[in-house]
Amino acid sequence: LTGAGNRRAFDRSIQEILVRSKQQRREVSLMVFDIDNFKMYNDQFGHEAGDQVLQEIVQLLKSVIRRGDRVFRIGGDEFVVIFCDPEGPRKAGSRSPDSVESIARRFQAQVCDMRFPKLGVDAPGSLSISAGLATYPWDEKEASSLLNIADQRALESKRAGKGTITFGRRRDECGD
Repeated sequence: LTGAGNRRAFDRSIQEILVRSKQQRREVSLMVFDIDNFKMYNDQFGHEAGDQVLQEIVQLLKSVIRRGDRVFRIGGDEFVVIFCDPEGPRKAGSRSPDSVESIARRFQAQVCDMRFPKLGVDAPGSLSISAGLATYPWDEKEASSLLNIADQRALESKRAGKGTITFGRRRDECGD
């Protein structure tokens, strides 16, 4: 439906990516997000409109992430992005975003600005996402634990009022 990989593809990909990242001593970040109040949109405007929202969210996300990053739909309106791009920018002479955080915030802002024709003029406001990020090897070294941490941070974002992204401790931060 969306062009994103499914849960099985995610499970397979994350294992391969973490093995490669360990060998190359590269970090990998996961962002788990869902669309705030999606059920309300689906119920009020119908599944066809809901499907269009899901498709357009994935298209937007793919336009924001880097070439080697991956997108997966792991639930109804729940997605995970594996930020693992080892390659350079898409166009010669351009620069890749400085950080996963900047990519996530740009995606979040663009979702807020999106308009969906099938929702019509009666659609209440704009959509938003709630997300959580976790990074290998700083947060966790195992795929399932890394996903769990990102998912827990996404839940923190929901509890904080939705429309937010919760990041973990950065490697340059001190702490116990």
